[in-house]
Amino acid sequence: MSKKTETTGKKTVISGWHEGRKYFMAENEYTSVAAGKEDTQSEYVFGAGEIAPGSCIPDHYHKWEDQTFHIIEGELEVKIGDEVFRAGPGASIQCPRGVSHYMKNVGGTTAKIISYIFPGDWAEDFMAETSRQNETGQRDLKLIEERFGVVYL
Repeated sequence: MSKKTETTGKKTVISGWHEGRKYFMAENEYTSVAAGKEDTQSEYVFGAGEIAPGSCIPDHYHKWEDQTFHIIEGELEVKIGDEVFRAGPGASIQCPRGVSHYMKNVGGTTAKIISYIFPGDWAEDFMAETSRQNETGQRDLKLIEERFGVVYL
């Protein structure tokens, strides 16, 4: 149970679309971080993502984090666990840790998504390492799982 308090160590952050640190997460899928762990006392990481038409966030799950998505633009095929459905602007999706998920852009325009990852301890480090691996073409999924608890299926 949370305790009531009137003080915070969180920082005020104002960021436009993709003004934060930007990461190449998959082919034609980018994420930027508006508020990182240093801004939120590691409680969460807040960011914006884009998925090009026909591209996807690959099927994976997080061992140690929960993730919430809000779809701003675009039409997506979404899989959460064993359920597959379509979601568009205004949809919100909660994906608990340990539950596999993917999102595929099935529309004709770039999809825009807002994402929160709870807790935020290692989320941005995961994004930076994944981006580095994608840019170099040297994928090491075992390292991603061991260091960041993200398992690709």
